[in-house]
Amino acid sequence: MANPSSGKQSWSDRKRFTRIIPMLAVMYLLALICRNNIGYAFGGMNESFNLSATITGLVGGIFFIGYLLLQIPGGHFAQKVSAKKIITICMIAWGLVSISMGLIQSGNQLLIMRFLLGVSQSMLYPTALILIGKWFPQSERARAIGYWSIGATASSFIVGPLSGFLVDMFSWKMMFVIQGIPVLIGVFFWIWLVAEKPSEAKFLSDAEKKYLEEEFAKDALAQQGSGQDNWKLALKDKFVWILTLVFLLNNMFNYGLSIWWPTIAKSFTGSSYTIVGMLSTLAPLIALLVMFIVSNHSDKTGERKWHAASILLASGLALLVSALTGASPFISVAFILLAQGIWGGFSAVFWSIPSIIISSAAIGAATGLINGIGNLGGFVGPYLFGYLIDSTGSTKVGLFFIVGVQLLAGILLATLRNPKLKAAQLEIQQKNKDRMKNEGVSK
Repeated sequence: MANPSSGKQSWSDRKRFTRIIPMLAVMYLLALICRNNIGYAFGGMNESFNLSATITGLVGGIFFIGYLLLQIPGGHFAQKVSAKKIITICMIAWGLVSISMGLIQSGNQLLIMRFLLGVSQSMLYPTALILIGKWFPQSERARAIGYWSIGATASSFIVGPLSGFLVDMFSWKMMFVIQGIPVLIGVFFWIWLVAEKPSEAKFLSDAEKKYLEEEFAKDALAQQGSGQDNWKLALKDKFVWILTLVFLLNNMFNYGLSIWWPTIAKSFTGSSYTIVGMLSTLAPLIALLVMFIVSNHSDKTGERKWHAASILLASGLALLVSALTGASPFISVAFILLAQGIWGGFSAVFWSIPSIIISSAAIGAATGLINGIGNLGGFVGPYLFGYLIDSTGSTKVGLFFIVGVQLLAGILLATLRNPKLKAAQLEIQQKNKDRMKNEGVSK
């Protein structure tokens, strides 16, 4: 029998892609629907509780204050205890909170529940990344994260049309209730279908287990940790803070734009929330194409930094065109959708960078730190966008603001210098050459 690591694996020996990734994608899809539906409730919230644009932005962004709280311990516990159990607890908690948001009676209660929704999802992202790290070696990781991110892209197809329809057909409160129920149902499938690591998975073949053992052993040799198990290592690493700042600025752009998208599009086009939701599906169509091309090309070449930085710069420039063409509403909306679509290819490549340049001993805490503090951009972006609406009476200044932070994020990432990035690039290129050579021999 041929050595499974010597050539390209058949899909029968890659069940980690067809079992683990789909479940992670569905889980994350449900999380993002419950997180990002808030923009479609803005109109009803304002009518029910008489909220200003600044407070409305605060409602949209306060999620990320709660989201910060358990990021670092989430990454640590996922690595040392059980990523599967942590995600199970998160799903139960955010499902219950989402349903409870349909019962609120005041603006203060709305703020509290959005905060608790953030807390309930705060361990989710770093835990999912740690789980992917347990199942996918470095040479496959960008693709794995990219395929997982399809859940995020798919949520963009669903959250807009579904949320818009539910608000128009029922009410903004019923939207929260109806979208929270599938999360609690999904918990049972998660527990049944997902294993913590390959050694515990009965559905893996011996060939796939052997392949993973060999690949993880190679990765361990290439990435020697300090031997310490201390979150302080992450706090002392300057590259952790550079990546955190990049992610913070990027999320100011992403959430400032996405949470206020229904309001912007509705005011520009005069359409119903259902039509606005349908328009929103154009962005993920672009994102799927960008994600597929960028993540596969990044894995083929082994290059990570410039792939991610180029996406930041391109999405910022697309939104700049939108801000400059505000007198032509449909052109402006088209470039907003283009900016969101280009942005969709960012996460898959960006999240392959930390595991390259940060020591294995610090990666769990570092992932939580980058994602946790970085996601505070999800608070700052929507809040300042709302404040600028109140201050200027229009959305134009807000658009220029988030254009600036996105371009700054791209420039900052482009200037990052770390020799491990080049070394990892050359190693992956050599692995790809060896595989192609072995495939040629086997044929």
